[in-house]
Amino acid sequence: MRKPLSTLLVCALLGALPGASAYAADSVHEQLVALAKDLTFRSAEALPMLATALGIPGHDADLDVPDEAARAARLARLEQWQQQLHDITATFTAATSLVDRDDAVLLGASLKRGLNELLVYQSDRKDFGGGSSGAGGVIAGANGVLNAVFTQFEHMPVIGQDGATAADRAKAWADITSRLEKAPAYIVAFNKLVTRPGHLLGLIRAQELAGAPEFFNGALTEAARAQLGGRSRAFARFAKSRDGALAAMATTKAYIDAHVASWPENYAMGREAYDRMLREEQLLPFNANDIERMGRDELAHGWAEEAWLTSLAHHQGASFGPTTGGGLAPGGSALIDYYRDRIAELTTFMLEHEVVTVPDWLGTVSVTETPHFLLPVLPGANMNPPRKFSVSNASTYYIAPVASLADSAARLDMNQDFDHDRIMSTGAHEVMPGHYLQESIAKRHPDFIRKLQDSAVFVEGWAFYGEEMLVRLGLYGERLDGRLFTARWERVRGARAIVDPKLASGEWSYQQAVDFYATQGGFTQEAAAAQVADIASSPGYYFAYTAGRAQIEDLYASYILKQGAKGSLHDFHDRLLSYGATPLSIVGPELMADLDKSAAVVRAAANY
Repeated sequence: MRKPLSTLLVCALLGALPGASAYAADSVHEQLVALAKDLTFRSAEALPMLATALGIPGHDADLDVPDEAARAARLARLEQWQQQLHDITATFTAATSLVDRDDAVLLGASLKRGLNELLVYQSDRKDFGGGSSGAGGVIAGANGVLNAVFTQFEHMPVIGQDGATAADRAKAWADITSRLEKAPAYIVAFNKLVTRPGHLLGLIRAQELAGAPEFFNGALTEAARAQLGGRSRAFARFAKSRDGALAAMATTKAYIDAHVASWPENYAMGREAYDRMLREEQLLPFNANDIERMGRDELAHGWAEEAWLTSLAHHQGASFGPTTGGGLAPGGSALIDYYRDRIAELTTFMLEHEVVTVPDWLGTVSVTETPHFLLPVLPGANMNPPRKFSVSNASTYYIAPVASLADSAARLDMNQDFDHDRIMSTGAHEVMPGHYLQESIAKRHPDFIRKLQDSAVFVEGWAFYGEEMLVRLGLYGERLDGRLFTARWERVRGARAIVDPKLASGEWSYQQAVDFYATQGGFTQEAAAAQVADIASSPGYYFAYTAGRAQIEDLYASYILKQGAKGSLHDFHDRLLSYGATPLSIVGPELMADLDKSAAVVRAAANY
């Protein structure tokens, strides 16, 4: 799973723009891009933790302004931006390009999301303890600070890499210290904004905050001591700021623990709002009923695939596990290198089977265990791709901590990749050709508005599509475990596509969803509870796998019908990824139109 920015990126940026837009450009395209650049970089000043998540430099020492006046200004500014976009689109003519029209649609969808966030969903009113900002959302609070500092730690400059110097590293530590110094007052102010705290969200945030001391006092402090010097004034200042931030987080957690039992469940938005979200914000041609139907079809297919594989295993006298999955992975320190080797193996497979072009400029992927404060919502593997505006193309691939690979194999644990083929399957989703490859290419898109896009439906749909594609292309040969793993994760994705609208509409309770998810997805009750909690707090995200794969497969069918023998899987994939992480409802018509343009160029050349 790669948790993208919590909305289409632009919508998160539209919230806190202090002054009037100052774009002045000639063409429609220039006006749209100028508007997007203005809101992006000026928003970075108003939302510093979001700037950190995006890799926009110059704001890592600061925190957002959490007060009612800033919130009211965000709402007013959204309406002004909406009018300015309307003024641009009013100049459209029959000659306006499809790309410019689509860029305007993307900006309009983002503005709609920004307004709905404040007026309909009101997450900032419900989420005591906060969160998301380090991963790209506009909510912040105590968990937002935790996430932002973790992002800074994750991207600490390494002297000699990407031109980083000792001064850059010292500045990065000074920024972390400054941000932590400001955290206590900021957290108190943010908590005052939460006027309608929710029960489930409170439980999640308390669990996440419980992991803050381990990170702050562990990895963060160890790195600070080593890089700043344990006796230095800089380290003493860091330690004091760390302790102050931890005390504020502990106070927040204690308040949640004391009051959460009385807070109502208020994460549901209702089916009407959910359908509007799909249509107006995510630009999907589906409603909740469509999503549920797709989920049930996928769930049924996953069960059927497992039944077929079980029958095949019985016929062969084999059993699922490392013996049919390429062998048990090594434990201890050797596991990380084993993951790196599997990523290299996947890259070789992509090249040998001409699946997609693998650029030679790709950066590095670090592999590490998921920090404990993230486990309540990320029980399995997760990819943090390159930040959109960072010079570096580096990423981090997080794997679930493993107590015993052998025990995981014995119970066929869904969230722990214990053998060669399971690691290959998850690596295909997270790294190659999945999130890492796609996001690295999207980051370089020449159209600024497309560079900003982060459609979960495309991102997760592409990674999910790749899992079964590699099965069919022979990644696992005749071995069974990787194929079983793929079928079981198809069940999981189907279950997610059912649970998401059921929870968001209020039709199911949290416990109903947990029981369903555990039974249908093969998760333990504990893992199911963590996953469903994240689904409840991220409505409109977890069906993305199902809806995205369906749209990609439908688009491939249209592509091959038009191209015939001229088409190829490699060409289709290269074309598809060239559009960035843009909603597939935009990508599809543009890709088909570009095919027509290519054909017209060929015909013109032939007639010349």
